[in-house]
Amino acid sequence: MNEEREVIVFLESSGENRRDINEGLLTEGHRIATGLESKLSAIAIGKDASDTDLLEQYGVSTLYHVTGDDLSRYSGEVFAWAVARVLNNVLFRLLLFAHSDRGSELAPRIATYLNTVAVTDCVDISIRDKTIFYVRYVYGAQLEQVVAFREPAREVASLRTDILDKREVKVQGSLQIQSFPVEVPPDLPRTTLVEISPPDYRTVDILYAKRIIGAGSGCDTPELMGLVEELSHLLEGSIGTTRPVVDEGRIPKDRMIGQTGKTVAPNAYLALGISGSPHHVAGIQQSKSILSVNRDTRAPIFNVADAGFVCDLGILLPKLIDRIKKYRDSEPRINVQG
Repeated sequence: MNEEREVIVFLESSGENRRDINEGLLTEGHRIATGLESKLSAIAIGKDASDTDLLEQYGVSTLYHVTGDDLSRYSGEVFAWAVARVLNNVLFRLLLFAHSDRGSELAPRIATYLNTVAVTDCVDISIRDKTIFYVRYVYGAQLEQVVAFREPAREVASLRTDILDKREVKVQGSLQIQSFPVEVPPDLPRTTLVEISPPDYRTVDILYAKRIIGAGSGCDTPELMGLVEELSHLLEGSIGTTRPVVDEGRIPKDRMIGQTGKTVAPNAYLALGISGSPHHVAGIQQSKSILSVNRDTRAPIFNVADAGFVCDLGILLPKLIDRIKKYRDSEPRINVQG
């Protein structure tokens, strides 16, 4: 095994949160490279060579900057071909992506070009005796799968963006930029991007929902469930639930959160009428913010909530919905005239 092989981070070049994602990737890349006693490098596509000060801060020794006329607009086939052409002669140990829209598409494509495989949607990567172990959720996050290559190889992996935790890393060193202009063959098969549409909160897998309205046993009447659905529409939040509600047949099983359901990590989780059993709490602890409403002052959910409210949902929900509608209708509207 060659321990000098690089760990290369694929830098995101689009999206409002690309800097946060890149900092999280660089943090993980630095940790993995340290464990492997390897150099940390990065690869960027397009005109912008990325934030060089940021790369130096995380100890990146080399930036592979891929440029070309055909790289101004994203194409999975074109980007994968260009990256593979550059990395084909680079001796690297790990090529690390974020499991974003682009990363989830590019990682397996590039791995195929490089005659290897990609381990995607990882929730953790660890190092033991210079071997890389990749951890993934399987069966709807009911089990964890640990994957490792039998022999060290050109390994490709993607990390879920919700587990990326950026930390400040100060390393002495200088950054070397290597530019690679590429000409994409005109006959390379490619798809045409027609439109990018955000996921529909009503149908998106709750694993990837940014806002979740959790409906528990306290939402036990058709009237209350109707109010929960109306609130979810106003907040554009996906509906999640607990095992008792699923067992009663009121909400499909693919919406169940907990140890035998799904583990979620939304920006906001609103627990309505949920007592907070250990089974359910295990599935929501990665949420950035947890709000809970329950009639029982001793409900365990309050122990994990960032903010809790003791109230009857039949009283609260109509008033909350009314307040949201009034706020929405009072927002100033801009009339644009040609």
